[in-house]
Amino acid sequence: MSVNMSTAVAYMRSLMSKGVTYSMGGSRSGADGTADCSGAVMASLNAAGANAPLTNTDGMFSILPTLGFEEVGEPHQFGDIFIHGQRGASGGAAGHTGIFLDGDAVIHCNYGSNGVSIDSYGAVYAGSGYPPRAYFRSPNQAGGEQGVPGDAASETNTAANMDNGGEIESYSYIGNRLCVSGWHFTSLNNPVNGSDVVTGGGGNSGESYQTNWNDVQSRAQLFIYVCLDLGIPKDTALALAANAFAESSLRPSAAEPNGMGKGYLQWSYASNWGDVPNHMTDTYEDAKYQINFAMSVPGQWMNKSGYITWDQFWKSEATAEHMTEAFLVCWERPKYIVNRWTPFIQAVDINALDYSTSTTKIQTLSENIQTYSSNDGSREVMQIFDAITDELLKTVDVELMERPDIKEKNQSVAGVEWSGIDLCVEFEHTNPFYVNFMRILPSGMTKTLNLSAIFFPHSSSRKNVGRDYSHNKSFKIILTDRNGKQSFINDIIGGFSWTNKPMEIPSCSITIPTYELCKVDGNMDIKIIVFDKMFDGIIKKIDTETGQIDIDHKISEWKFRQIPENYGIKNYSFPEVFSQSPFLYSTFWYINCDEVAQKAEINYVFSKQDHLEALDKACELSPDIYWRVGFKYDRYLEIGAFGEEKNYILSKSGQTKRHINIIGDVNISKEFDDVFNALTVYGEKSDSSQASLTLREAYLDQENGEKIAIDGFPIVILPYTVNNEQKDYYTDITKIASNNSVEYTIIDEFGVNLEQGKIIEQTKSFNDLAPFELDGESVSDEDRAKQSKICLDAGVKLLKTEGRRKEIIEVPVGWLPPDINVMDKIYFDYDNSVVLFENCSRYCRKVYESSELFYINEIETTFDEENLAETNVLKLSKEVYRNV
Repeated sequence: MSVNMSTAVAYMRSLMSKGVTYSMGGSRSGADGTADCSGAVMASLNAAGANAPLTNTDGMFSILPTLGFEEVGEPHQFGDIFIHGQRGASGGAAGHTGIFLDGDAVIHCNYGSNGVSIDSYGAVYAGSGYPPRAYFRSPNQAGGEQGVPGDAASETNTAANMDNGGEIESYSYIGNRLCVSGWHFTSLNNPVNGSDVVTGGGGNSGESYQTNWNDVQSRAQLFIYVCLDLGIPKDTALALAANAFAESSLRPSAAEPNGMGKGYLQWSYASNWGDVPNHMTDTYEDAKYQINFAMSVPGQWMNKSGYITWDQFWKSEATAEHMTEAFLVCWERPKYIVNRWTPFIQAVDINALDYSTSTTKIQTLSENIQTYSSNDGSREVMQIFDAITDELLKTVDVELMERPDIKEKNQSVAGVEWSGIDLCVEFEHTNPFYVNFMRILPSGMTKTLNLSAIFFPHSSSRKNVGRDYSHNKSFKIILTDRNGKQSFINDIIGGFSWTNKPMEIPSCSITIPTYELCKVDGNMDIKIIVFDKMFDGIIKKIDTETGQIDIDHKISEWKFRQIPENYGIKNYSFPEVFSQSPFLYSTFWYINCDEVAQKAEINYVFSKQDHLEALDKACELSPDIYWRVGFKYDRYLEIGAFGEEKNYILSKSGQTKRHINIIGDVNISKEFDDVFNALTVYGEKSDSSQASLTLREAYLDQENGEKIAIDGFPIVILPYTVNNEQKDYYTDITKIASNNSVEYTIIDEFGVNLEQGKIIEQTKSFNDLAPFELDGESVSDEDRAKQSKICLDAGVKLLKTEGRRKEIIEVPVGWLPPDINVMDKIYFDYDNSVVLFENCSRYCRKVYESSELFYINEIETTFDEENLAETNVLKLSKEVYRNV
């Protein structure tokens, strides 16, 4: 296995340039913007062709030798890997690792720099406390790449260490439109000859096989002709060609840099494999010698279970794809099995190859030689693969664009400016899929830039609401596995309960007979149908001793997927955003947005948030939008202001079908903890390390005689200065802010009145609400004012839903109609409870007397152990509260 350390170093440099921060608790590879020392090194090796697991520092002691690395001593050279720590006890913080750039400089991801940095190895070793250490070197580096003397420790890249470097900077998949932008650079570090004429031998002696060595298709054609001359069947010839393509890019003169592998199939020295090293020219005779030699060593073939035998291979008794892997497994016998067939057919059009040896066909070949006269002769393609089967679905040619910004950062790298990628294609597929970018060089070699993101095949939410489970009259548990197969459980031990709140994930636990546990598995879909209600869940934990199963509502699966980095949304409504990718989890979801959500606009840059975090954030920044789930439909999400008046009455008495009888004592809880009625709102960070203030525009409108932006919530200036350690060299903070000496605060007038006129302050930072550019448009004054208004709306929402004192009425009832949900309004006949007024404050009496309608802030539903009889506790209030 060949690992290109120049590519590995380029990947480490890309992590440094992207500002990846240090963390042992994230992706560790840089995929989520964080990495640790071993994760960064292993990700870099994988980018360079290793295909190894993301192990820790201690695991690298055993992984590196399997990748061909050998333990070496000093002096150090470019590409060497150091490991600090005791073997068997260097995991976590007990070890450290990085890559040498020259005899002293190393590039490593470390806690001290909070990311990737280049440092003197002596200082790194001393800073680690002089631990035990080991150094590993790839054989490909021996006598080969050494970096650029005097340059390795600098910030300047070279063509060598940038080779196969690049970055996918943004991507999206909305509807059937897939868009990707970034850059991918490769250097032509493999010498390429021109077209050669080789003369045939054997049955076609004297015929001319004209081969363009710049063209992989032409080299493949020569290989096939030679095989046919040797009597090798077509599919066997293709299998040999696929392996030769991986080993030598179909050049009979190829040799590995380490001096070991030689020829079409990279045989080693003559003492082991005959006289192959003396047959290393691009001629028909040498090509024929090498392929004929492969046929003459049956002892190299080791029969493996599931693969054809030596005789079956040469008789072509399987498909070409299967025989490609059989030759790799049984004849090459590598440590790791890889797919050699797919890269071969991506680079070579096997249907266009000629499988005849007639003179006419040979002459036709020579008349259609392809030459590369423009650019460097390479070709860039985007490949789309099925994420389940790894099947190649589509190949798209990429026209590389000019990127002056990349050239500006890498002045010494010739041709780096022609590396830009910016394309959109229409594509749909039923399974999740992923993409990579592959450069096919004139020599036939390929260099691949992988994009770690997986795209999910959803363009919009489902259109039908689905089955209404509120019409059921029985108890049943339905399990659905990954293939859609259902199984059933009809028995349960004990009762169970769940609690439903706005913008929270309901959960419950059930206990089933242990003999039924064979039917359940983690993250399996589960529906608990209990008469006219249905808990739509995912299994999160199984106790095999007691039979207890912990279940989260299916809305929790929205946490499984992330929004792309820096994905800006301007002036889109909630259904436009959350009913389609990349925000919707899957097409199985039904999204119901009310009239308010259909009109409310989202203006925000989402970045690496999971789908549920993105939904939470969008609701947080809107004046009156929330989300909730219910217990009637499968994968059903509602977004809106809610507050629908339900035609039911909570009372101690009443016999109509609209009466819901109170079955116990009504209780009022009074909560004054964490009350605040003055909120100072901050926005983006400035270069002077001050926090810029985001309410200036709204304040100025108010002071210019216009109406207060939101009635009852005036904006005031507090009578003290901001940042009293301010220095003269601090820059002015941004245009959206005020000057450097005041701060704006929103006052909740009603909240102040409730707290005896006392002002209770709190500060909220919205560090992600700066105005932003999109589609090349510069930030306008209108954009700044709009973000200021968003910040004001979010601040007022916090004051109303979290800042005010809470007086919650807890009402126990029996069965609850299935069409009642949290955030609905319901009539409450409080005259039936004398105790209620006795415990009610003046404020409580005033607001209660104004209307008999109350918000339902929480519903706790319980099914008892004996016969699953339903009871509920409703938490009512006159206003919408969070965290009741």
